[in-house]
Order: sequence, then structure tokens, then C-alpha cells
Amino acid sequence: MTDRKKTVLTAIINTVLFAFLILFHYSGADIKIFDANPMGALALLVAFVMFSSESAGVITGMIIGVIIDSVSSTPIGFNTITLTLISFGATLISHYLFNRNLKSALVLCLLCSAAYFTARWLICFAFAGDVVGSFTYLLRYGAGSAIYTTVFVIPFFYLEKKLLFKAR
Repeated sequence: MTDRKKTVLTAIINTVLFAFLILFHYSGADIKIFDANPMGALALLVAFVMFSSESAGVITGMIIGVIIDSVSSTPIGFNTITLTLISFGATLISHYLFNRNLKSALVLCLLCSAAYFTARWLICFAFAGDVVGSFTYLLRYGAGSAIYTTVFVIPFFYLEKKLLFKAR
């Protein structure tokens, strides 16, 4: 298969997978464990940026953020800004600090998930009501969801490694 055909096929596979994960998450079909609800698109984004270029990772994060903003109940622009910054940071960390292995993917996804759910807590819940309810959300939903999202990076890491990895 030529490089152009492989690139197009990889883009199609990633687009379909991102679309499926976003539709699944926001359609009401949950795979919750207690209060933790994983964000599969974030786990796939972390795996994607580990093997893509810096510009492709940031642009993908921005596009995914815009799509999620169109269906999410968070303030408009929150996901666009947050996922763009997270993808930028994850790209730089994975390319210049971490190795490209499963342990690094797990740590990076945990950091990115914690950053996303903490930012969501700060913007949406921290100052919106009582302090006890706010911290209950952070500890029960945010922390659990960050850990649960990290589990989903395992299959996505191997998929993206197969699709995008190019020997240097």
C-alpha cells in the first residue's frame, strides 16, 4: 500500500473512531462504574498525539473540542480550549520527555484526564454551590473518571502505534 493510501485510511479510521466515541459518550449510553464515566475521546486523543506530529495533535484536539462543545453542557468554548491545551501539552511531553511505550501512555493519559476533569470542576462546579457538594463531585466523579479514562488508553495506544508509528 502506498504512503498516501495508508495516510488516508489512517485518517478515516481515526475519524470514525473519534465520532463513535463522542456519539457513544453523549448519546446517554453510559458504561459507568459507580459515578465514574470515562471519556473515551480523551483517551484516544492522548494515544493519537503520542504518535502524530505536533501540529496534527493540536489541530485534532481543537477539532474534537469544537465537536464536544456542540453537544456538551459545559460552557461554550471550554472543551475547545481545554482539549487544545491538553493535546499541545501531551504532544510536547510525549515527544520530548516520555518514551513511546504503554507505561508512558498510561501516565500521560492519567495526567491529561486529571487536568481535564480538574479544569471542568473549576469552571463548572467549584464556585457554583456548596463547598461539600463541589468537592464531592471532584473526588467521586472527577478522580474516578480520570482513572477510568486512563484504562481506555491501552487498546487505543496499540491501535495508534500500529496505524501511525513510523521508524525514525
